[in-house]
Amino acid sequence: MPSIFKRPDSPFYVCSFVAADGRRLKKSTKTSDRRKALEFCLLLEKAAMKARRNELTAAQGRKLIAEMVTISSGEQISAHTVRGWFEEWLSNKKASAGGEASARYRRVLEAFLAHLGSRSNAPLAAISSRDVVSFRDRLRAEGRTARTSNTLSRKLLSLPFSAALQLGHIAVNPCASVDPINDRAEARTYGREPFTGGEVAALVAHAGGDWKGAIILGATSGLRLSDIANLRWEVLDLEARLLRLQTQKTGAIVVVPLHAGFLDWLAGQPRGIAKAYIFPNLAGLRTDGRQGLSARFSNIMRQAGVTGRVSERSGKKGRTRKSKSFHSLRHHFVSQLANQGVAPDIRQKLAGHSSAAVHGIYSHHELETLRQAVAKLPALGSARA
Repeated sequence: MPSIFKRPDSPFYVCSFVAADGRRLKKSTKTSDRRKALEFCLLLEKAAMKARRNELTAAQGRKLIAEMVTISSGEQISAHTVRGWFEEWLSNKKASAGGEASARYRRVLEAFLAHLGSRSNAPLAAISSRDVVSFRDRLRAEGRTARTSNTLSRKLLSLPFSAALQLGHIAVNPCASVDPINDRAEARTYGREPFTGGEVAALVAHAGGDWKGAIILGATSGLRLSDIANLRWEVLDLEARLLRLQTQKTGAIVVVPLHAGFLDWLAGQPRGIAKAYIFPNLAGLRTDGRQGLSARFSNIMRQAGVTGRVSERSGKKGRTRKSKSFHSLRHHFVSQLANQGVAPDIRQKLAGHSSAAVHGIYSHHELETLRQAVAKLPALGSARA
């Protein structure tokens, strides 16, 4: 039977109880309130008794500790589940991040919850680095590149856990100790290839509607598919023939002069304003998946007779990796600029690899240099559908 008493030199009650190994221990309750001290002592004895009988589960242990903290300080220990915390974090993040960024966070977190299965309703603190590693490896096996698998599992997934750590909901961030996948051999063997000029012309000829404009813009701006698909009219300055955009992937600000081919296509489209999408049939769609934008672009490639190297992928689903995709338009853009003698620093700015934080740092001279660079790109054929 537990008991409490006070030492002459301390105002706090001491709990005397029998531990799990049979020894009688004495622990300070850190309270001078007799009622609270007795409740605290009874909980210690209860936990020790369950441990002696091998009946103390992790969930019961967390519950008992939470009760002890409440008795001692009056504070409540939040018992967040993984799913519950993710929803709370996403709700808070939605107010500070853009809609597109929030949607990306949600996709990653939902994928992790699906990976956990029934454990998605487990306490947040129950998630370990092993869960993150298995998620990382699953992403890789399903066909993501090593770089993408690392980004999703170690960077984006880490954000809600980092917030939980700062608030004291968990003791460690399970993503912090996860090592990145290093797949340099694959990067060397199956790197992306640029489209040739003839291939780009064939893609433009076989595409229609929004896809025609997206391909022309991709080939003449170097923008990524996700950025192009979600472009809004407000990023265009038609009077100055410029496009100003903060990219989704890196957050870099790019200022790209609009090529005559894209302006020709744009002239045949209904004029939009402000936040209206330039490519409404592509906006808001995922890039991955069987019905995603990348798969749809692959269909256009097949129709145009454009192919790249294909390799069998390791992984349980036996997927393949292609050396040419929409991203090859970006490589085509940079390669064409290089072939036309455009200086490396200008190519870097146009491709959005510069570290510049705002477009205001560009001088009039720099913008004219960029215009001259884009003007050197060859025509792509008819831009009208």
